[in-house]
Amino acid sequence: MAYDPSQLYIDPILTGFSVGYQEQTLYGERLAPLTPVNTKSGRYRVFDRSNWLVYRSRREPGTSAREIGARKWSEDTFSTQQHALKGRVVDEERRELTSLGGLADATFAGDLQIDPERDVVEDITRSLLLEHEQKVANAYRNTANYGAGHTATLAGAAKWSDYTGGTSSTSNPVADIRTACFKVYLDTGRWPNTFIIPIDALGIIEQHPRVVDRYKNFALSQPDAWESLINVPAPEDFFIVDSKYNAAQNVDAAESITSFWGQDVWIGLVDSTPGQKTKTFGKTFVYPQPDGSVRASDRWRDEDTRSDMFRVTYEYDIKIVSNVAAYLIQTAVAAIT
Repeated sequence: MAYDPSQLYIDPILTGFSVGYQEQTLYGERLAPLTPVNTKSGRYRVFDRSNWLVYRSRREPGTSAREIGARKWSEDTFSTQQHALKGRVVDEERRELTSLGGLADATFAGDLQIDPERDVVEDITRSLLLEHEQKVANAYRNTANYGAGHTATLAGAAKWSDYTGGTSSTSNPVADIRTACFKVYLDTGRWPNTFIIPIDALGIIEQHPRVVDRYKNFALSQPDAWESLINVPAPEDFFIVDSKYNAAQNVDAAESITSFWGQDVWIGLVDSTPGQKTKTFGKTFVYPQPDGSVRASDRWRDEDTRSDMFRVTYEYDIKIVSNVAAYLIQTAVAAIT
């Protein structure tokens, strides 16, 4: 039996929970900030630096001022796609929970604050957020999404985890990071403000012989440590990305916990403001739900199965909006085993 549309409504309590829920720290919405849009698809302007021209402006008496040329821009498009999952809470589950001898009975531990409705929305929301995280990670780790000269792949002795040679090692995180920062600056006119390293690199960089040799007279905990080490302005945000998912794709299969970010290092520009002429590597264009929320939870009654159905909807499009606003260092370190 299909649900009755007249019984479907936005649940304000569960929507509030869905919007705020994160079981583990996720980085997708930080690196590809949410930008609400008022249409499912549309266009946006992409400005280049072709108008950075120097015009001869001297004017002689009685002559007209020199007229500058029109500004040039290109266009790109976004098209949001709806992502939605649903789950059910059956009447029998509620009855057993509150029955004499059930888990909620005072005789058997009492109020365990088990809330089947909250639990099912939690599971749905987790899946939607993990999918978004995966999409952002895949886009940011794809070398095809970068401009020429904005990626590097390290192999063998060039990986930062290879200390062979000590202070004369082939691997050189200082040089690699400087190259990344300068490349972003040269192509955007702005220094990167965000630096992410994978959990596999935790401890690798600061213990690298070349790095130790450079900061032997000062501590990396000092406010100006980054400038002293790399000699470029320090990014505002450092993230050690550790978000993971179960690659088994089946709750009954053996767990296969996998990192979204692998062993790649990302350095780039992130601007969460939705205004004009911003410079950022990526955006998540979000088409809000009818109640105005980014992720809405609704529910309806299915009498045929004696269940209450719950659904969470998230509609978005992840776009790389400036392929020169970041630099990717692939396989920067060896995987933790």
